[in-house]
Amino acid sequence: MASTWYTVDDDVNDAVERLTAAWIDAPIENLETCGFILAIARDQVWAFAPESEDFEDEYISTVPPANGVPVPDRLVYAQLKQAENLWNAGRVNSQGDVGADGGYTYTPRPLDKTIRGMIRPVKGVFSVG
Repeated sequence: MASTWYTVDDDVNDAVERLTAAWIDAPIENLETCGFILAIARDQVWAFAPESEDFEDEYISTVPPANGVPVPDRLVYAQLKQAENLWNAGRVNSQGDVGADGGYTYTPRPLDKTIRGMIRPVKGVFSVG
């Protein structure tokens, strides 16, 4: 399957609606900042993605495809999760936690192991030893 990068630059109403359907707390109050976060997340995901032939027999190049060009679903989902982590990392308190209200906190870890696993899935290899 293939999807397209999340953005708020194109047809703003459709792009924002698509983004908020996937990320309810997306910072759409400031579309420029939201666009920065999505672009940075896209570039980080693409930089970590291995060069491979896993998409339409074409190598993943060093430059992410333009908005609207299909890319593997796993990379688009990783972009969304990375954008959420970047947003949360920018809202941390001095101890590095988000959401100190009510006694629950979350420490965001941008490009964490879960996101890296989405970008570069581990392939099981049978080994006889």
